[in-house]
Amino acid sequence: MSDNDIAVATVELLRTPTLAEFVRERRTGPTPKHPAGLTRKQLAEATHASLGYIAKIEQGEALNPGPAILDSLAGVLCLDAAERVHLYHLAQQRPTPPIPEPLRPNSTAASMVRTTLDALLPHLAAALDEGWYIVDCNSAFGEAFPGLGRGGHVLRWLFTDPRARIVIEEWEQEARLMVGRFRAYAAAVNDRDEIDLLLGDLGEHADFRRLWEDAHVRIGRPEFRIRLRNPKTASVFDVIVQRYRSTTPQFTHQLFIGLLGAGAA
Repeated sequence: MSDNDIAVATVELLRTPTLAEFVRERRTGPTPKHPAGLTRKQLAEATHASLGYIAKIEQGEALNPGPAILDSLAGVLCLDAAERVHLYHLAQQRPTPPIPEPLRPNSTAASMVRTTLDALLPHLAAALDEGWYIVDCNSAFGEAFPGLGRGGHVLRWLFTDPRARIVIEEWEQEARLMVGRFRAYAAAVNDRDEIDLLLGDLGEHADFRRLWEDAHVRIGRPEFRIRLRNPKTASVFDVIVQRYRSTTPQFTHQLFIGLLGAGAA
């Protein structure tokens, strides 16, 4: 047998990660509170679990700990977001996603989103928070929807700004769609104060009251095309609407993209 054959034979085979191995490695590794790692007894006391149960986890005998012990392990072992999800997956559990913070206009995250919005020019692009407020938009969006800029609310602009009826060629159709979508959104939020405030304001507008009292509900857009009118040239052009949700766990927002279609200047 050659030296190379001996070297290959002594290389340990790589293994699929296991819960036992992961917990054991993180327990014995350094953390801000425990630079020298933890003993099993210390981990058991910190997680309010029995020493025997921690031993079973590390020996591969307890394969599916519940969410309570997993959350406790994640906290004591100072796991980051990715490691916490990995811990749950190793235990064949589904982690509860963290509640992301809303994207704020002047935050660092918003400035990075602005880079994305500008990169999408000449197409229309805007970032919206979960409450339908515009966090930021690019210049093409601002020109297509005059008056609907940073801090503006989509539904309030649609019914209170006269320019909305000028630039949206099929205003009645779009207004009905957006009211139906907002009704669906209003049923899903926990904090209704903002919803009630908005309904109080818009309830004074006859068109909104008429469409709201119709009680129709819409999820998404059945028609991806929206027809807009250029307020400067009066030419009508098509925009193909696409919406995406952010994938970052820290901040939540929606990305609106309007791809320019036929007739766009």
